[in-house]
Amino acid sequence: MKKEVSIFTGLISVDKNLVGTAVVYKKIADIFVDLGYQVNMIVPGASDLEEKGVNFYQYAEISNRKLIKSSSLVIFGAYPPVEPLLYAHKLKKIIVSYLWSIAPIGSLEFKDFKQAAKQANLHEYITASYNLSLLLSDKIFCRDEGVRKLVLGSLISLGRVNLSNYKQDKSFQGLLTVAPFGVSNKNPKLTEHQLRQGINGINKDDFILLWNGGIWNWNDGETLIKAMSLIKNKKIKLVFQGFKHPAKDSKLSIKAKQSLALAKKLGLINKNVFFLADWVPYNKRANFLLDSNIGVVSSPDIPEANLFFKTRIYDYLWSELPLLLNDCEAFASLIKDRGLGLVVKTGDARDWAKNIQLLAKDKKLTGSIIKNIKKYKREIGWEKTLQPVRDFALKPHSSADKKNKLSQLSMNSIKANYDLIIK
Repeated sequence: MKKEVSIFTGLISVDKNLVGTAVVYKKIADIFVDLGYQVNMIVPGASDLEEKGVNFYQYAEISNRKLIKSSSLVIFGAYPPVEPLLYAHKLKKIIVSYLWSIAPIGSLEFKDFKQAAKQANLHEYITASYNLSLLLSDKIFCRDEGVRKLVLGSLISLGRVNLSNYKQDKSFQGLLTVAPFGVSNKNPKLTEHQLRQGINGINKDDFILLWNGGIWNWNDGETLIKAMSLIKNKKIKLVFQGFKHPAKDSKLSIKAKQSLALAKKLGLINKNVFFLADWVPYNKRANFLLDSNIGVVSSPDIPEANLFFKTRIYDYLWSELPLLLNDCEAFASLIKDRGLGLVVKTGDARDWAKNIQLLAKDKKLTGSIIKNIKKYKREIGWEKTLQPVRDFALKPHSSADKKNKLSQLSMNSIKANYDLIIK
């Protein structure tokens, strides 16, 4: 009989679109399938993704419990559903968390609310559920060393930086390990021009900046649009591709609406700024990426940008697109140190315009950047970045402090966060 693992994706839909962080759930599932597990993927809505060895289930309390009972491991993402988390703990299952984000920080930008009280209540709930997941997890994975330090601080406050875990592993790697996002080892191929022959107003020889994916509330598309208004070279074009979330009932974010309004006000739409609302399915994104010259990311100077890598950056690297991004971004120091693109002053439209024109003009510079990206890509293949997940899957085990019973401080923290959740 096959071993089973259940993966709860929380807020994230896993379908053919594989929006943003959804891809990491698929990659983790692939690891367990490869090791002979039957994978149960519990998602918020119906999935059209068909994967050998993976069964998809919509979130429902009765079926959740049956799946958890039959699983030896239960995996949760950054926004864990509380009832399954508590039930897995009750049944003494091995609990794993993959923190692609730090939920209380990410949810600060969940601001599409008519009533401030609802936003405050949701943020309090998310903070409590995040802390609960840290308390109950036997193994925690996060995306980079900077985030690891942040999570380690949380674990100190929650009582899990304790003697039991320290005696097992003085580095605390046994409890908390970096397992970054990655890129496919298969290089993308252009099978059809989606921009240069598919969009009226974009010509074959244009220099195209691609904003790949949504304009979310933690993005700053407006500064980039202002920069385009300063550029007199009509051959330089900016494309916002898939700026609307693919979910049927989704609405444009506040920032998407503001970016669209500004582009209209400046008279740039369909001249040198283009908005393509339809989301591009994951397996078709290469035709948009390879039809572009530069990959862009712009965010305001907020914790969400300071601490977390944008998943779209990995698509840019996979496609060997030189990057342009703000100096407030978590990826900025890596881009600068490894020569993977250029870093601009956050919120400075003139600096954006200057650097865009530099890349459009200097082929020697862009050639050098592409060469650096080719080299860096070899270091971030999925099989390397998620090797720690595979290692744990080969020998899953409970954390030392859960074997020895959690400390009183941890138990008090569990009660406090549980009380916050159910109030």
